[in-house]
Amino acid sequence: MFNPSYDRTEWRSRYTDELIAAAKESGHELAIALGERLEDLEDADDQLRDVIAERDDLDRQVTRLLTELNDLHDALKGAGTEAD
Repeated sequence: MFNPSYDRTEWRSRYTDELIAAAKESGHELAIALGERLEDLEDADDQLRDVIAERDDLDRQVTRLLTELNDLHDALKGAGTEAD
Protein backbone atom coordinates (compact mmCIF):
# COMPACT_ATOMS: atom_id res chain seq x y z
CA MET A 1 0.00 0.00 0.00
CA PHE A 2 2.80 2.44 0.81
CA ASN A 3 3.53 4.62 -2.21
CA PRO A 4 6.18 7.30 -1.67
CA SER A 5 5.01 9.22 -4.75
CA TYR A 6 1.63 10.08 -3.17
CA ASP A 7 1.28 13.69 -2.09
CA ARG A 8 -0.54 14.89 1.01
CA THR A 9 -3.81 15.34 -0.88
CA GLU A 10 -3.71 11.74 -2.06
CA TRP A 11 -2.91 10.46 1.44
CA ARG A 12 -5.76 12.50 2.96
CA SER A 13 -8.23 10.92 0.56
CA ARG A 14 -7.42 7.44 1.89
CA TYR A 15 -9.37 5.58 4.56
CA THR A 16 -7.87 5.45 8.02
CA ASP A 17 -7.10 1.73 7.83
CA GLU A 18 -5.20 2.35 4.57
CA LEU A 19 -3.17 5.10 6.22
CA ILE A 20 -2.34 2.86 9.15
CA ALA A 21 -1.22 0.03 6.88
CA ALA A 22 0.86 2.36 4.70
CA ALA A 23 2.50 3.99 7.70
CA LYS A 24 3.47 0.62 9.16
CA GLU A 25 4.88 -0.53 5.80
CA SER A 26 6.74 2.72 5.11
CA GLY A 27 9.98 1.80 6.83
CA HIS A 28 10.11 5.27 8.42
CA GLU A 29 10.16 5.14 12.20
CA LEU A 30 8.12 8.31 12.61
CA ALA A 31 5.47 7.12 10.15
CA ILE A 32 5.36 3.72 11.85
CA ALA A 33 4.91 5.33 15.29
CA LEU A 34 2.22 7.66 13.97
CA GLY A 35 0.45 4.75 12.28
CA GLU A 36 0.47 2.83 15.55
CA ARG A 37 -0.86 5.84 17.44
CA LEU A 38 -3.59 6.35 14.85
CA GLU A 39 -4.52 2.69 15.18
CA ASP A 40 -4.82 3.13 18.96
CA LEU A 41 -7.11 6.13 18.49
CA GLU A 42 -9.18 4.69 15.67
CA ASP A 43 -11.88 3.30 17.94
CA ALA A 44 -11.85 6.18 20.45
CA ASP A 45 -15.26 7.44 19.27
CA ASP A 46 -16.82 4.02 19.86
CA GLN A 47 -15.19 3.81 23.29
CA LEU A 48 -16.49 7.27 24.17
CA ARG A 49 -20.03 6.34 23.12
CA ASP A 50 -19.81 3.20 25.28
CA VAL A 51 -18.61 5.19 28.30
CA ILE A 52 -21.36 7.77 27.85
CA ALA A 53 -24.01 5.04 27.58
CA GLU A 54 -22.64 3.38 30.73
CA ARG A 55 -22.63 6.71 32.57
CA ASP A 56 -26.23 7.37 31.53
CA ASP A 57 -27.24 3.91 32.74
CA LEU A 58 -25.53 4.51 36.08
CA ASP A 59 -27.28 7.88 36.39
CA ARG A 60 -30.64 6.14 35.89
CA GLN A 61 -29.74 3.53 38.51
CA VAL A 62 -28.72 6.21 41.00
CA THR A 63 -31.97 8.11 40.41
CA ARG A 64 -34.00 4.92 40.92
CA LEU A 65 -32.10 4.07 44.12
CA LEU A 66 -32.52 7.60 45.50
CA THR A 67 -36.24 7.38 44.84
CA GLU A 68 -36.41 4.05 46.67
CA LEU A 69 -34.37 5.45 49.56
CA ASN A 70 -36.64 8.48 49.86
CA ASP A 71 -39.72 6.24 49.78
CA LEU A 72 -38.26 4.07 52.54
CA HIS A 73 -37.33 7.14 54.56
CA ASP A 74 -40.85 8.51 54.25
CA ALA A 75 -42.29 5.12 55.24
CA LEU A 76 -40.07 4.99 58.33
CA LYS A 77 -41.01 8.53 59.31
CA GLY A 78 -44.68 7.63 58.90
CA ALA A 79 -44.25 4.46 60.96
CA GLY A 80 -42.53 6.48 63.70
CA THR A 81 -45.36 9.00 63.95
CA GLU A 82 -48.00 6.25 64.04
CA ALA A 83 -46.26 4.68 67.07
CA ASP A 84 -46.48 7.96 69.02
